[in-house]
Amino acid sequence: MSEQLEMDELAYSSRMVDWAPLGKLLLVLSLMIVGLITNSLVVPIITFCIGLLLMAYSTNMRIPLILAVAIGEAILIMIIGSGMISIMGDVNSPALWTGNILWIDIHMTELSFNNAWQIFVRAVAGVTLMLSFASSTPIPHLAQAFRSLHCPNEITELVVLIYRYAFLLLERFLVMLDAAQCRLGYNGAMTAMKSYAGAMTGTFIFSMELAEKSEAALACRNYKGYFPLFHPPKKMTIMWVIVSIGLAVGLYFFGMYSADWINMAKVFAPLFGWQI
Repeated sequence: MSEQLEMDELAYSSRMVDWAPLGKLLLVLSLMIVGLITNSLVVPIITFCIGLLLMAYSTNMRIPLILAVAIGEAILIMIIGSGMISIMGDVNSPALWTGNILWIDIHMTELSFNNAWQIFVRAVAGVTLMLSFASSTPIPHLAQAFRSLHCPNEITELVVLIYRYAFLLLERFLVMLDAAQCRLGYNGAMTAMKSYAGAMTGTFIFSMELAEKSEAALACRNYKGYFPLFHPPKKMTIMWVIVSIGLAVGLYFFGMYSADWINMAKVFAPLFGWQI
């Protein structure tokens, strides 16, 4: 099964597929925003748990391989970025750890360590929330939701077309990489670079040919610039607004109350022998 079919099957089989797309989007954005504007580490943890519960309810944690790889890469980038933030503290503040790694001067402070953890938890919570939305909202439903917001048809249909044809290009790119591997195309660094360059060039040429063929195919099917949707999704009701805004406001005030509940530097201090 191709990646596109896996994503479509995941979205259409979700328990949340009948929920209003704009309502889900408002809920997710409200939780992400409140997690960003509060200084408490507890609120991002709560939003992460909400996103995880929505994912479990929506798809039973079934994630296609390509999506799992993308999530793993995103988390790796978050870990590296948060690690860099933690070791770039204010040199005028007391240090938890100082030293040098190659050409990088390390000055980790209590504030920089806590900020790094807060950024990491916020990022993971945001990815989890958006994943719960993406895995339960088919692309035609999302396009219809954008259209109901009076978004130009050119933009909404462009989103649909990019989604549909991006998987075809990815599949062709992976086929070329497999073909290069069968011909010892990765035997050495220079050979591998040439193989990747050839695969990317071939994918670009294939995309131009596919665009010409698709344009002719759409014209033969009387394409007028939009894809009709015979079973439109539900519209957002006032309850979605009340629940989303009310939950965000409640978490915001709870974040003000719980700003000093968790200090990650003190949590790890006994493990590393830090004096705080």
